Amino acid sequence: MVDKDFAEINALQKVFPESAILLCWYHVLQAVNRWLSKSESGVHGLSNTQKRNEIISFFCKLKACTSVSEDDFKATSAEFCQTFKQYPLVCQYFQKHWEGIGHMWCDYGRRFSHARSETNNVIERYDLLF
Repeated sequence: MVDKDFAEINALQKVFPESAILLCWYHVLQAVNRWLSKSESGVHGLSNTQKRNEIISFFCKLKACTSVSEDDFKATSAEFCQTFKQYPLVCQYFQKHWEGIGHMWCDYGRRFSHARSETNNVIERYDLLF
């Protein structure tokens, strides 16, 4: 489980080609929140707090897609873009940065036991301590 660092992901895939690489859910939400807070998102500022919360809630809905195939995720992705169609920059951001790698951050991509760990915060904390 890693942050969304493609240099790290590419290195891991090269060394461990059979391994599934998962994205840390905490870092996914952090990245989305940071982008939504920028003016380029179109939903920044105090007046859009509720809209940003709705977008984050929908990301949680996307994360919860659990079907063995990605069909549920694809349908929910289409629903996301339909729901937020009045915010085309949000839809474009989702499609460019998250939709294509859903298998790395959504439940349908977590097809093996990983002790229900959704983040890499524990190991990051360990590294800070030792």
